[in-house]
Amino acid sequence: MNHEDTPHDVLLPITAVCEIVARSRASIYRDIERGTFPKAQKQGRSSRWRRSLIMKVVEGKYPE
Repeated sequence: MNHEDTPHDVLLPITAVCEIVARSRASIYRDIERGTFPKAQKQGRSSRWRRSLIMKVVEGKYPE
């Protein structure tokens, strides 16, 4: 399934990302530093991740 074609790519908070990938917040931020997990987009003080990128992680297609 190609998630890049999603018409409205949803931005997810860290709590939703943790649930989807079944990992802790600390492990996600550690992998961001390693470059093996997508960086968040900042919205004010909040961090949000594109659903399409998180689905690539789940499918084992990130990083490309």
